[in-house]
Amino acid sequence: MRLRPWFICSVGLNLILVAAWYIAHIQEDHFPQAPTPRFDFTARSVKTNSVVRYVNITWDQIESTNLGAYLANLMAVGCPPATIRDIILAQVNKTYSRRRSTEVLTPDQQWWKTEPDPAVTRAANAQLRELENERRATLDSLLGPDWTTEIDVAAWLESNYGLTGPHLGTLPPAIKRTLYDLAARTQTELAGESQADATRTLQAERLKLQNWLTPLALTEYLLRYSPTAMQLRNDTRGVNFSPDQFQTLFAAVDPIMLQPDYYYRGDDPAMTKRQRDLQTAYEADLREALGEETYRALRLNQDPVYVSITSAAQQAGVPGEDIAKLYQINQMTQTELNRIRYDTNLSSDEKITALASTRTEQQQAIQQLIGTNAFQRWLQTQINP
Repeated sequence: MRLRPWFICSVGLNLILVAAWYIAHIQEDHFPQAPTPRFDFTARSVKTNSVVRYVNITWDQIESTNLGAYLANLMAVGCPPATIRDIILAQVNKTYSRRRSTEVLTPDQQWWKTEPDPAVTRAANAQLRELENERRATLDSLLGPDWTTEIDVAAWLESNYGLTGPHLGTLPPAIKRTLYDLAARTQTELAGESQADATRTLQAERLKLQNWLTPLALTEYLLRYSPTAMQLRNDTRGVNFSPDQFQTLFAAVDPIMLQPDYYYRGDDPAMTKRQRDLQTAYEADLREALGEETYRALRLNQDPVYVSITSAAQQAGVPGEDIAKLYQINQMTQTELNRIRYDTNLSSDEKITALASTRTEQQQAIQQLIGTNAFQRWLQTQINP
């Protein structure tokens, strides 16, 4: 009989707990989920005698991937208007920043191309404008027309550091800022350094990048922004690489270009030989990747003398197949002129006579190659070396 009072109390306590759970459950199930409320941030708050208490409300219950529901939840728990605006702005900016980084194909993502694709540039600009219009329309629908502030503009710019693409585009903003800060510090350190010291600075930067980025993100970063990739694109301008071809070439020459000796400019014989060996290895990798014919044409098109001769020949109406022969005549003439100038066995008068004779032979060879009429036009455009 002694157990009966305890039994009654236990049953009563359980009934109270069940009732409390039911009330909380009802409140949780009916948590406000307004579709897309419009919010007036200029409205004054009105103090009333009513007090609304939410039982066991957590942030998980307030936060939502549905922005309309998220806004309604914030309003329902009495969140201050300015705070609501800041939260929604941050969420929308974060969403569109990620879309901007991952959905838009920018020219620098095509790291294997030696020159930007104008069509990609135009398409990227159009997509960016579309995303910005969509972002603003989303905020208009959620917060009304008066949400724009200077702080919002700064936050939006802050969230778009660049670094777009399949791997870099998914990096958190904090990591992107770290990468930009590292690049800025590196550029500051490079100012005034010798090329060899600059290479050591770049090697130190590379080690930090390896610690911060996944292998895929690191590869994407180096193929787009490293000095090796930039020099490769400059040295192969006009060549149409495939991504695999460019990446293979990059892997071959990157270890060479990270060597400080590659940039040696002193007069130490051993170091000079080391520098020549590294540059020869670079050229050999380039020749193998491009093929002999493309490599030779590429180097010709990077020779200022060849470019000048090509321009003059085109103005004079010289056939394209004769341009290489004109260049050869010029090279042979220049070699002979240099030999005469530095020949210590010749007097000044003898040098003058020999130089004039060599130039005459050059003109005769050119006239014989391209014909009299084209030769007259050539004389009007060509400047003799």
